[in-house]
Amino acid sequence: MTELSIRSNRLLNSTKVWARQILCGSISTVLSLSMTACNILPKSPTPEIVTIPVVSCTQEQHEIEHLKKLLSEKEAQQHEIERLQKLLAENEVQIRSQQLRQQGQAKALQESTTHAVRAQVKLRRLATRPAAASTIAEVEVAMENLKSSPFAEAEQSVQTQAQRLINAAVASYGEDNYVAAMDYAAFARGFIEMLKNNRTFKASNPHRPTTWLEVPIPLRALANSNLRQQPGESAAILGIVKKDSPITAEAYRGDWLKVQTGDGRSGWVLNILVEAQVGKL
Repeated sequence: MTELSIRSNRLLNSTKVWARQILCGSISTVLSLSMTACNILPKSPTPEIVTIPVVSCTQEQHEIEHLKKLLSEKEAQQHEIERLQKLLAENEVQIRSQQLRQQGQAKALQESTTHAVRAQVKLRRLATRPAAASTIAEVEVAMENLKSSPFAEAEQSVQTQAQRLINAAVASYGEDNYVAAMDYAAFARGFIEMLKNNRTFKASNPHRPTTWLEVPIPLRALANSNLRQQPGESAAILGIVKKDSPITAEAYRGDWLKVQTGDGRSGWVLNILVEAQVGKL
């Protein structure tokens, strides 16, 4: 029994030693494999740090306020444009309305002038000695009233024409030609009214209107003259009125006469370039 126990103990110890050796070998193998794996596996790259700009809340608020201001200014400008467009449209309507009204007035004035001319012709046919004497006297008084103030250089030509017509009226009256006397007196009255109106408008308003003569005045050109589209030296030239050509004055504006030529043209000439026809009535 004693020998058997001794052998059993020896066998047990040998088994323990063998187990320990196997365990140690296994642990060594595992550790070796771990170290090998660590060496084989790629290293993880170091993460890149991205810097994100930090925008403060105050800066964002300023930008928002700036955008709001720009939008507000744009809306205000748009409203102003719309207001100006509306105002322009209203002005255009007013201008058209005024132009139509002026055209109507001019047409009415021409019709009135036509009626006045016809009435004047009728009166001349019924001319008598007393009527002619009265008409000449009225014109002479009007001329004397104008002479109370010195004539400007631009007025002298018209004044000369008026006086020439008065003299022709007096001469015709002396020849018992009462129709011619009244005609010349009416022509003289037209030039006198022209002088009076020009003095009035020169004193109060440089933009004088066109005034139609009560009786058209027969004239002739003193020299080759430009026939212009409007009264003024810068106006377009429609043609030439040749010297001694007969023309008829229908209206005036300032120092310019609106005339009708013998060949049917209509335009404006300067009053110093024409003279009244005398002795051809």
